[in-house]
Amino acid sequence: MKTIITSILALFTFTSFAAANDKLPPTRGPVINIVEWDGGELPQVYERSEQRPFTQTDVTRLVASGFETEQIANMIAERRYVGDASTNGLITLKNNGVASEIIQAVSKHALPPNRALSLTFHLEFEGKSGAARKRFLYVIVPDGTIDRIFTADLGTVLSGHWQHDTLIDNTDALLTRQIRRVTFSGTLPLKIYGQKEVRIFTSTHPGIHHLEDIPQSDRLGVKVYTINYPVSSVRQDFRLTIRHKQDALLADKWHLVDTHLECEWE
Repeated sequence: MKTIITSILALFTFTSFAAANDKLPPTRGPVINIVEWDGGELPQVYERSEQRPFTQTDVTRLVASGFETEQIANMIAERRYVGDASTNGLITLKNNGVASEIIQAVSKHALPPNRALSLTFHLEFEGKSGAARKRFLYVIVPDGTIDRIFTADLGTVLSGHWQHDTLIDNTDALLTRQIRRVTFSGTLPLKIYGQKEVRIFTSTHPGIHHLEDIPQSDRLGVKVYTINYPVSSVRQDFRLTIRHKQDALLADKWHLVDTHLECEWE
């Protein structure tokens, strides 16, 4: 089991914006300044269970393999069920030949539907400059007709001192190198399930409200990740690492050199 690294990024602002409409301007949602998360509790470290909850496929296979109805229902009560337990999900189980007693156990013992992601963002900086010319970092997570937009002023982050602010020693045989890491953790409400394209980029523009606002000059540098947000899951962990490297000649120029996204559902 991976351990979530502890540090915290401050002055990240989370904004929800309605997606662009052909005629109407986007509707803005609430704005949350998560500077208050600095020094807050980070996500708990979990140990993975030896016996994971049953999925829809597991239940269907047990029925097809001849397990007794009561036995399957009891095992679901012991281990719980992860999957779609909505009306459509229960109808699917019935159409797959699952007995009503088992469907009732699924309805009773299913994990609750996912409603949010547990976020951990790591910002890493290789260099010593406290200023950034291309200073606005954006992370956009789509949620149906709404774009969930995170933005951070890198200049403020670089020049500040935060409660969870660490140095990583990446020294090798030929090069002495330390990388500064600042991280924040919080919760992102997310309502729509399925595939989503997460976009990460930096810009000189502070007022990007949705995808159509991204300047053409920034589009080539956009990093895109596809995630599959499940209806329900044991975990809802979203961990993103973004690494910047200072330009060798221009002290206030930082290059976004690497991004890494991990999502853990079970």
